[in-house]
Amino acid sequence: MKSLSYNRTDIIRRTSEKLNISQDELKIILDSFLETMGDMLEESNDRTRIELRNFGVFEVKPAKAKPRARNPKTNKEVFVPPHRKVHFKVGKNIRKILSQEWKTS
Repeated sequence: MKSLSYNRTDIIRRTSEKLNISQDELKIILDSFLETMGDMLEESNDRTRIELRNFGVFEVKPAKAKPRARNPKTNKEVFVPPHRKVHFKVGKNIRKILSQEWKTS
């Protein structure tokens, strides 16, 4: 089965058709939205949470240091300092749709 990959241009094209506005206007809106979300996630709080109802939750969580991590390419041990990571939890509506039985044709 072939995999489908979408990018920003696909989102802009589909949404502009749905909302009946120009792709240039929608590009500005989408870029502003993503930049704002990025700024919110980059804030210096230990835990930041962005909840988009019916879509999902983006949450920044602390990650512990890993003193004995291994580089898979060289098999050499490396130290990974403590850092923060973004976790995404899908919303209930999408999870319900995706959990239904999948029928391939």
